[in-house]
Amino acid sequence: MLDRPCAGARPDKVAHQRPARRGDVLGPREVLSYEERFDLVLSHVYENLDQPLDLVRMAEVAGMSARHWHRIFTAAFGETLPALVKRVRMQQAVALLTEGIPIHEVAGRCGYPNVSSFTRAFRHMVGVTPAEYRTGGAHVDLNVARITDDPRRYLVRDVERETTRCIAIRHRGSFFTIDRTFHDLRVWLLAHGLALDTCEMYGVYLSDPSRTDTADLESLACVSVPDDFSPELRPLSPDAPTPQWYFLRAGRYAALTHEGAYADMPSSYAWLFGCWLPASGRTLTDDPVVEHYLSPTQSAPTAVRTDLLLPLAAA
Repeated sequence: MLDRPCAGARPDKVAHQRPARRGDVLGPREVLSYEERFDLVLSHVYENLDQPLDLVRMAEVAGMSARHWHRIFTAAFGETLPALVKRVRMQQAVALLTEGIPIHEVAGRCGYPNVSSFTRAFRHMVGVTPAEYRTGGAHVDLNVARITDDPRRYLVRDVERETTRCIAIRHRGSFFTIDRTFHDLRVWLLAHGLALDTCEMYGVYLSDPSRTDTADLESLACVSVPDDFSPELRPLSPDAPTPQWYFLRAGRYAALTHEGAYADMPSSYAWLFGCWLPASGRTLTDDPVVEHYLSPTQSAPTAVRTDLLLPLAAA
């Protein structure tokens, strides 16, 4: 099967490309040539989690043979496309379970034909069944701490941070889907010779979710970069996002290490703002809340560690 250009791709960007071999690391020029294909496939995955997303179908979206597309995607993202699809589906499943959505509906919305296959996949990745997670996940203990108004239930550290120089891409919509924007940032960095997994990753949350519709929420997917890394900040293609410089403020932060799913973070924030902050006597600045992602990007949804950083005013 001959590779064919993906829909909308510019011929000069896809012609004469040698597919990556197993073990290859894509160079900047190769990443640039495949950027539009990555965008098409990732957008298709995130917008169709309830549909079949096997490798053959995704290769068709990319306009390549399944064998070649598997090698190229794995070389760029450090995990296979089926592994990414399963991880993103489990992230959504955890969020839906936390919201109280019936398990059979969660299974269907995450692309599983029945509850049995969903339960097997969930247990394999998370370690418990969906029903067990719903009644015993980290969100349960966090909600108890909030309801009992216990400001000492978790350790909140007072940390001093220096200014952090970052490259960022703006994300609009649900905070739970910011990982899609981190994929865009990964591709942009690779096209400029820098691997995302060698950088510190941050989320900067510019909107208040209690006052803003989900579709209008704004945030920034950020990575810290070396001082000598100063590329021209322009999109990789006409439809690609434009990166920007962003500097995380220097100063003191209240830091809570959240251990568990991103879907449980609202409970952590509710406890921080509703219990810990009033009891602490501290006040916050007007700067946005920052999340520092401590775990590898391929971690299981419930096995991630994240520092939640609240900007503190001078004592």
